[in-house]
Amino acid sequence: MKKILLTVLTGISAIYIYSNRETAISSNIPATCASLDTHTETGDTLRIMSFNIWGGGGNSLARTVAVVRESRADIVGIQEESNNAAAHIAKSLGWRTVHTYVSILGKSCAIISKYPAVDTAESKIGIKLQIGDNKYVWMFNQHLNHCPYEPYRLNGIEYCGGTLYTEEEAVASAWNARKSDVELTIAEIKKTQAEQTPVFLTGDFNEPSHLDWTERAATAGLCKMPVAWPSTKKLQEQTGMKDSYRILHPNEVSHPGYTWTSMPAEKEVLDRIDFVFFWGDRVNAVKSEIAGEKMPESDIVIQDYPSDHRAVMSTFKID
Repeated sequence: MKKILLTVLTGISAIYIYSNRETAISSNIPATCASLDTHTETGDTLRIMSFNIWGGGGNSLARTVAVVRESRADIVGIQEESNNAAAHIAKSLGWRTVHTYVSILGKSCAIISKYPAVDTAESKIGIKLQIGDNKYVWMFNQHLNHCPYEPYRLNGIEYCGGTLYTEEEAVASAWNARKSDVELTIAEIKKTQAEQTPVFLTGDFNEPSHLDWTERAATAGLCKMPVAWPSTKKLQEQTGMKDSYRILHPNEVSHPGYTWTSMPAEKEVLDRIDFVFFWGDRVNAVKSEIAGEKMPESDIVIQDYPSDHRAVMSTFKID
């Protein structure tokens, strides 16, 4: 077995580390930084996934593991973590870090990574990872409030409230539902940006992007009306973060990138509500794909896809 040198820091909770067959597991471990296998972990290319695993593993925890493995992710922001699913996924992959936490509104989330964690955000929604010799990134993950879901209400589907009729009503409802978590995320990201370290944010926002519900999309019949959805808009305006999928697929009509849903109801509103955002002068998005159940909706097709959300997989080069 490879010898692993561990260094313990203070101030971080709920981080679990896996290395080879030896496992250190404790919900009270402050933090662990394992030595890097530099021939595989140079940090030059980073593959980051946002994945709502649907109630702790959806139809199959084994297939949930397969989604991550077959997509070749390095870091995954997980939403709907439960029953130690994130720990199981990480252990199955031989990964080093599992960080679990609960959002302001009670959403169970996790960040899992093949890289070791060296620090954590005060709110626990983000961790700092060492991806190579003297190379670090901050990784944040969020799961915003699902109720009310304004796209349904704009289309006459009652969901935590009646019908909405105007953009102004939709924006007000969305901001009221998600303001606290969005403002916390913005504040935490701004703190880390002072380090000039690359920053990534994954999440199920339960709200479309302001870059998608445009006049062009409405004319094409892809959405009810143009709506400047506030969560993505405020996040990007106040942090300068970029939407990896939309940067690489700028036409919201030809590439809608729907992540909701892989299991549409008879009356459904399809949307892109799962994201991978990035920030940093040295970071470039080179690919962004949708992982799901079939083509053409998915770029990465996974047999027996287990979740009701498609996942987003974005690849970055870090100079």
